[in-house]
Amino acid sequence: MTSRRSTLIEQGAKELLQVHGFTVRVIPPVGFDKRLPPAHLVASHGPDETRYIKIRKISHLPIAVDMIAIKYTGDIMMFRKHIARHAGETGLHYEIWVYSLSYGFRCFEVQKDSVKEIPKLSFYCPANPPTGGFA
Repeated sequence: MTSRRSTLIEQGAKELLQVHGFTVRVIPPVGFDKRLPPAHLVASHGPDETRYIKIRKISHLPIAVDMIAIKYTGDIMMFRKHIARHAGETGLHYEIWVYSLSYGFRCFEVQKDSVKEIPKLSFYCPANPPTGGFA
């Protein structure tokens, strides 16, 4: 695992989201700034859905929910603080996307009291996109 941001992986995630109709904003790596959301990408799909996405790279290890909870506790805590500050708002999703050469993107949604794996997006858009959470 590395802590350096990879603009190539970010660009791939951005393109993947755009294929599915999201408007994506890349948050600049300027250090800690409370005015910025705790994410690398902010993806919006209309006014009712906003996804804060943190992208992490990992070597060849398989990823599971319990591993995410251990390896990325700092990210999870930052997301949960953001969730608490924006408790009244609807349509906000907080996600950690883990990228590895072996598995590609694996996507996890951070909720107030849990972390769950969510289906990932593909570059092939279905005619009728699924409803509910996806990444």
